[in-house]
Amino acid sequence: MKEILEKLDKLSTNRPLELIKEKAAGKKVIEYFGDFVPEQWMTAAGVEDFLIMRGGDPQPPEATLDYMLRFMNPLAASMVGNYLLGLDAVMPIADKIVIQQHDSHYGRMCEVLEYKGLPVYKVGVPADYTVDISRAYYREELGDFRKMLEELVGHPIDDEAIRAAYAKTNEINAWLRKINELRKKDNPPITFSDFIRLNHYTLRVDYDTSIEALKQIYAELDNAPGAHAEGAPRILIMGRGVAQGDYVVPSIIENAGGSIVCEFLDEAIRPFHNDISTEGDVVDAYAKALYDDKVPQCIFQPAWETRFEHLKKLIEEYRIDAVLWYQLAFDEIYDMEYTCVAKWIKEINVPIMKLESSYEYSREAMAPLTTRLESFVESIKEAK
Repeated sequence: MKEILEKLDKLSTNRPLELIKEKAAGKKVIEYFGDFVPEQWMTAAGVEDFLIMRGGDPQPPEATLDYMLRFMNPLAASMVGNYLLGLDAVMPIADKIVIQQHDSHYGRMCEVLEYKGLPVYKVGVPADYTVDISRAYYREELGDFRKMLEELVGHPIDDEAIRAAYAKTNEINAWLRKINELRKKDNPPITFSDFIRLNHYTLRVDYDTSIEALKQIYAELDNAPGAHAEGAPRILIMGRGVAQGDYVVPSIIENAGGSIVCEFLDEAIRPFHNDISTEGDVVDAYAKALYDDKVPQCIFQPAWETRFEHLKKLIEEYRIDAVLWYQLAFDEIYDMEYTCVAKWIKEINVPIMKLESSYEYSREAMAPLTTRLESFVESIKEAK
């Protein structure tokens, strides 16, 4: 598996250079953010796409302070900061920068990019997905996005090409689910650090390469020995996202003898539990899979009770010993949700620890962070 991951890492790292070459050859390039923006449509249109999901470095958020208050979550701020620091090689050449509007943090970051004169395109995502007017609005937004794509490439997008792309991502999802199922074992054969990287790679590498790599990895892991110490505490990590490059916290937990066997994350991870129908209207199929019927739904308030019921299901299925609430700084919506989750989870006697991150991993910050996480893991061991 190590060789496959190294190959995928190299392909993922080289993706921006490929896009620069494709742009020079006349291809259209879109950088985008969010599950509510259909990557499959861009592929079907012949557009080269690149997902914004880089985080873990404190410098990019700090670079936005000349333009924005500091009270933005660091993943959203990194979107702009990486551009300002010249760390995002794709954004300056992108024909469009498509960003879903589901959260004020990303809305504010869009304003900075627009101020800088970049070609930002917004996809509106209403918060209350349970009402008909919101569902109709999101479908209209998808329809407008498709029109924009067709104008960009100069030709209609074939529905069959979209369905073929849905089938490819469904196949990626299926292999990720098979690998994920192995994490239910007493001693899972893959760490969370490798599993989240694998997710990130599939969002960078082409579909066929991803599918072949996932097949090979599953074949290796199916009867492989455990990747953790016997009896390691089983931990679920929950929050907005573990971004590409933000691997410090999981590594500390794993080095301390903990095993993150399950995640409940909303962003910067492939939504591999949610397949898209390859039948019927392609707009409706996408909206149903990623907006109407998705469980767990995103951070929207109407979903909190549903999300907690899903959390309880995960705790039971993966035999979770404790939950790590991994929250990004200044993320007030997750603050509010945590208040509810912390109250509800007491009723099922599962310990939970809240960790708030501003991507500050300096030498001075690492010592207390490591101590806190090691103590968390040790307390779970003692309670088992």
